[in-house]
Amino acid sequence: MNTATAAWPRPETAPDRIAILSAADRLLAGTPEHSTGRLSVVQLAVEAQVKYWIVAQKHTDLRDHFQTLAAEAKRQLKGPGKAGEPDPLGPDELDRLRSHCAGLEELVTTYGLLINELSIENETLRAQLAAPADPAVTSINRRRTPRGS
Repeated sequence: MNTATAAWPRPETAPDRIAILSAADRLLAGTPEHSTGRLSVVQLAVEAQVKYWIVAQKHTDLRDHFQTLAAEAKRQLKGPGKAGEPDPLGPDELDRLRSHCAGLEELVTTYGLLINELSIENETLRAQLAAPADPAVTSINRRRTPRGS
């Protein structure tokens, strides 16, 4: 099924544009060849084997066309009347995932604080190294002269 190509109003001749439409067809049909198959602009670029900016910035009309078709495909997958269905994850699994997520958020906060403190300490040490040495301070590496000589 060539959904994206069939729904496109005019035939394309540019190789990039043909590749993007073909990739959109494969993604919408669920038969990706080069990507994960997710219905996103990033995966569309991967599937078309073009750089992301070509899809996202150069061919914005094709990007918008794909996003419209992808949103419609996602709505059809959901189907009507399924909003009231219970979550496939049980309440115990949801609690476990929430707890895990809270633990990860706490780790990220801790790591952020540590990185900030280490950055400040690093700046201080670099400043000390850059400053001229105080002549009143004796270097530890100075050789001692033996007594009695």
